[in-house]
Amino acid sequence: RFLKNAGEFADYEAFMGEYAKIVPYLLKGKELYEDRCAKIAADLKDVDYHMVVGSGMLWGEAYDYAMCILEEMQWIKTKSIHAAEFFHGTIELCEEDTSIFLFYGEDETRPLMDRVDSFVTRVSRVINKFDTKEVELPFSKALYRKIVSPMVMYVITERLSCHLEKERNHPLTTRRY
Repeated sequence: RFLKNAGEFADYEAFMGEYAKIVPYLLKGKELYEDRCAKIAADLKDVDYHMVVGSGMLWGEAYDYAMCILEEMQWIKTKSIHAAEFFHGTIELCEEDTSIFLFYGEDETRPLMDRVDSFVTRVSRVINKFDTKEVELPFSKALYRKIVSPMVMYVITERLSCHLEKERNHPLTTRRY
């Protein structure tokens, strides 16, 4: 709405019309990832360190998931990394058993994620990719998908969070302090 009010989003009304139809698509996105997230949680329930890599529109989701869910709510040591910074230090921490989550969006930074993906798949055997492109959405333009990609990633990772909670027997509401 801010962009529309500033005269920067001429398609605002078209976007909002399509956006009004998003809920069933988000539910289908959860269903699409449900079994995958259950398996990931079961496989990683005892892993004590994860890297969460994101970029562009999904950098905030990567940062939030690492800090608020994995660290704060699950007490798992985690590092959030922007794909553009991955090769400036973090690369040296990657080993065969390093757990790496890749948050793929649909913006101009996707090639940065591809670069990280290309490297980590040669080093680690514990890589989990979450890609908003896999989720069907009611939008006629790529820009609209880009705008809602954080919301799409949230509904996907919410399933992982619920399964981690169950597998680790650690409620998301439990805090130490």
